Amino acid sequence: MDQRAEKIIDRPDAPEIFCDGALAISFRQDVLRLTLYSDRVDAGDSQNVNRVVVGQLAMPPAGFVELYNQMTAAMARLTQAGKVHEAEKPVQQPLVE
Repeated sequence: MDQRAEKIIDRPDAPEIFCDGALAISFRQDVLRLTLYSDRVDAGDSQNVNRVVVGQLAMPPAGFVELYNQMTAAMARLTQAGKVHEAEKPVQQPLVE
């Protein structure tokens, strides 16, 4: 069933989630689940940084594909703006037998 939303309703009271990244992405029972984390400094020892789960995002595959397409377009814009550079490929060492 492919239904389009009639309009977008903005909710200014919707919570904002900040995360430093995704710990895991899993696909179970036809639902994609993203576990989001944020790095937090340990209050007792400011030298230690803990990775804390701050939220979990669950979505159907079609929603995940839409998110992927939007993120791909955002990556293209970031690359064009010079904010993202292609990762260097590690030099492969010849096998020694």
